[in-house]
Amino acid sequence: MNPLVLIVGPTASGKSAVGLKLAQEFHGTILNCDSVQTYCRLDIGSAKPTAEERALVPHFLFDILGPGEVLTAGEYRERAMNVLKDELPGRIVFGVGGSGFYIQALEKGMFDVAKADPKIEEEVRSDLTQHGLPHLYAELLRLDPEYAERIGANDSYRILRALVIIRGSGESVTKLRSSFRATPFPYPLLKLGLQPSREELLPRVKKRTREMLDSGLVEEVRRLRAEGFADWPALQSVGYKECNSYLNGEIPEEKLELLIVEKTIQLTKKQRTWFKRDTEIKWLPSENPYPMAHDIVTRFLDSLS
Repeated sequence: MNPLVLIVGPTASGKSAVGLKLAQEFHGTILNCDSVQTYCRLDIGSAKPTAEERALVPHFLFDILGPGEVLTAGEYRERAMNVLKDELPGRIVFGVGGSGFYIQALEKGMFDVAKADPKIEEEVRSDLTQHGLPHLYAELLRLDPEYAERIGANDSYRILRALVIIRGSGESVTKLRSSFRATPFPYPLLKLGLQPSREELLPRVKKRTREMLDSGLVEEVRRLRAEGFADWPALQSVGYKECNSYLNGEIPEEKLELLIVEKTIQLTKKQRTWFKRDTEIKWLPSENPYPMAHDIVTRFLDSLS
């Protein structure tokens, strides 16, 4: 049985380059573990692999949802496990991404929540339109203060999702999470990580942000807004959210690039904190990580034979 090798770390740490090179060397495939890269039409701001890169090895779970659709972590796990069931017997899979919650769901499973009632979803969205996000966050603070403080007041997707769960089930997300027991991962698993410092990431993030803006990030958002998707939760991700605010007239153009850089660095701090908790991750050097990654994967495969 071939293994799943997860390559994790913050945005702009070089995960994709390492994953692609390993997949080529070991005749493997790439499994997307980034939440935003699952969506069609979110190409520039999500830093998806290019068409040329995707042609080098098979890539899975990229561009699987259209505008307006939403993928929960539980649904992501179900799709990812189907890929692994089909791929792992024949070849190694390299899971690449920085979405810690999706990666945790894939590895350990998800607490059981009944499918959301569309009427309750519509009710919560109506409340958002009428009363605003601070009002909904105040409700979540009252009903589930621990989870509310965990996610913060600006995480619109998780605030809405939590209220749909609470109103539909009568149970807090915290209680559901505490009753969850992880299921053993059914395949050999190796976890590699990249953890550049803030000082190392900052110039990379600045360069990446400038390239995204030069490639038409604002126009990418403008087209989606023109089609009626301004409130799509996926557009609340870093980079897209700031472009949306700019197009709403909430921030001036001259501050857009700086704000995206600032918010991206804040995101990388959260990602670094998340992955630092995982004692099973084997950390690679931030400079020239490939040789060490290759050696670790080789030894791991040898141990399975």
